[in-house]
Amino acid sequence: MAESDAGGTEIGLTIVVVDDPAGDELADLHDWLRQDVRGVRMAPVERPPIEGQMSGGVVAALETAVLSKELLGMVVTGIGGWLSARATTRRTKIRVKRGDVEVEIDSANVEQADQIARRLGRELGGV
Repeated sequence: MAESDAGGTEIGLTIVVVDDPAGDELADLHDWLRQDVRGVRMAPVERPPIEGQMSGGVVAALETAVLSKELLGMVVTGIGGWLSARATTRRTKIRVKRGDVEVEIDSANVEQADQIARRLGRELGGV
């Protein structure tokens, strides 16, 4: 973890939506989190172009760095809300990584946002 300009420790997450070749689902999550968790920066990470194809510019992951466990908890809760909202219309799998810890959540197995947030928090180290 890196030191921030404010003297705090940054907590970073990387979020990937599984089976999202066009990046549409991740773009939707990015929009959701920008509205749900204001003040937390989300940086889209673009997939590099494949040789011989013009496929650059596709969002492959979201990265965020926050300065407190409270803000991190808000991000995790926002992810839970997004997955929960989608669970009724489509199956979605995401991977959330914090340092060396990676958690995969499948919306087919979890129906409520609070369950998703608790699981992510528990497995990512006490968020």
